[in-house]
Amino acid sequence: MNKKLIFMDLDGTIIDHSQDWIPPSTKRTIQRLKAAGHMVVIATGRPPCLFYGIEKTLDVHTYIAANGRFIKHQGETLLNEGIDQPLVKRFVETMDKEGFEVGFETETDYIVHRIRTDLPEKFSNYFHLESPREDSTAYQKQSILQMILFTENHALAPLLERFPEFSFNVSCPYGIDVNQAGGMKEVGMRMLRAYLDVKAEDTIAIGDGFNDIGMIKEAALGIAMGNACDELKAVADEVTDDCDKDGIEKAFKKLGMIE
Repeated sequence: MNKKLIFMDLDGTIIDHSQDWIPPSTKRTIQRLKAAGHMVVIATGRPPCLFYGIEKTLDVHTYIAANGRFIKHQGETLLNEGIDQPLVKRFVETMDKEGFEVGFETETDYIVHRIRTDLPEKFSNYFHLESPREDSTAYQKQSILQMILFTENHALAPLLERFPEFSFNVSCPYGIDVNQAGGMKEVGMRMLRAYLDVKAEDTIAIGDGFNDIGMIKEAALGIAMGNACDELKAVADEVTDDCDKDGIEKAFKKLGMIE
C-alpha cells in the first residue's frame, strides 16, 4: 500500500467533546499509522490559539486550522490567509445593527466584538474552550482567519444572502462558522498535498461536521464518523462508528492499515 496523507478533523472526530477527551483507541491509531509511514494531518475549524497543545499530545505537527485558512508543517507556516478587512467591517457592522454577536479567531486570539447574551459562553463551553475576550476594535487591527456568528437561529438565509463573499456552516447549536468564500478545509488540503508532492489518490479524510463536507469530497477516500451529520454521511465513501466508540480505530482496521 502506498503511504497515505490522512486528514483528521478534531472536534467530534479525534476529540469526543461531549466528554472533552481523546479516546485511547484514537491516540493508539494515530501512533500506529505514523509508525507505518503514513502522515497524519489535523484538519480543524479551530484556530491555532485554541489547540491547547493537542497537536503535541498527539505528536502531530502538521495541521490545517481555521477551516483551511492556516497551515503549519513541522513548525513552518505555509499559509496564514486572513479575511479581507473591508468584508469583516461590513459584516460586523451589519450584524451588530441586527443585534447579533460576532466572534473573531486569529492565530493567537479568540475575541467577541460585543457581548450581549450568554451565547459566546455557551458556544465556548460546547467545545470546552476558554471564554472569548470582548474587544470592539480588535478586528480592525488583526488578521482575522475566521468569524463566528453566535446564534441559536440557523434559519438566517435571508440575512446571510446579503454576503455572497462568505460561506456559512453551522458549527454547533450556538454558532455558525463564517469563512471567506472559495472553499473550506479542501483549500488547505490541496495546498499541503502540492507542497508535499502527494498524489490525490493517496489521500484519506475523516470527519463529522458540515465544515468537513468539502474535505471528505476532496479526498480519494472520505470517511464519516458514526456521529456525523447526515449531510456528511451522504457524501462519504464510508461511515465508521462514533467517536466515543473507537470509530477512528475501526475505520483504519477495516482498511487494513493497522492491526
